[in-house]
Amino acid sequence: MWQQLLGMGMRPIRIPAVHGASLSSEQRSVLYSEQLNRRLYHQPLCDGEIGCYASHLAVWQRLLHSSADCIAVLEDDVEIDPSLPQVLAAIESMPDDWDLVKLIGRSVEKVDGAQPLCEGCSLICYRRVPSLTAAYVLHRRGAEKLLTHRPPFGRPVDVDLRHWWECGLEVQGVQPYPVREAPCARESSMVGRAAERDAAQRWRRLWQQARYTWCNWQARLARRPGSGAALPRQLQPQAVLGRHERS
Repeated sequence: MWQQLLGMGMRPIRIPAVHGASLSSEQRSVLYSEQLNRRLYHQPLCDGEIGCYASHLAVWQRLLHSSADCIAVLEDDVEIDPSLPQVLAAIESMPDDWDLVKLIGRSVEKVDGAQPLCEGCSLICYRRVPSLTAAYVLHRRGAEKLLTHRPPFGRPVDVDLRHWWECGLEVQGVQPYPVREAPCARESSMVGRAAERDAAQRWRRLWQQARYTWCNWQARLARRPGSGAALPRQLQPQAVLGRHERS
């Protein structure tokens, strides 16, 4: 990562990750809520997922404690396209009315709209926010929204960001993405995850996926200009949560 970024004229700051398995019971209870997990997710989080979420929380807090307006967050298992510096400069020059811009995602995205960002790239609005927290840019106002509702958390961080309506977070993306997963991403530290063996757990996962589809559709409808719609009560911002710990 260091060599990739230096080769593009950027000087990154390395922030050590939180090792989930090394957290004390008191530290763990402040960060992770088993009650929220049972209500919002289909299985308990493993140590790696807890450490990953805690690592991203630390970066968000670092942004608010600084004088910077935004921060680019890159996990250490990605490959970077030479267009990244141009993309970051374009995002930084946008008016201060955005929260989070994803730099990595699915090979094909369904979008609600797009606008030019810089040469060869567009800024998109998602129909369904993709997973992956390996690369994104976060604005101060986005960090404030996230940290108002977290911790504690009960879901993986990438799953939580997909539920953008719960804290009023606006998530956009760059197309084409300037960052992709590296082959080493397969060597994940997300170990210790409970296996989905019983029918009840599989059913719970299917129910949550269906609920996500419904809530995401309702939230998209509510944010359309002139729709006259409002977020249903169950979609109002609430304390909820959530992946992947790298040292």
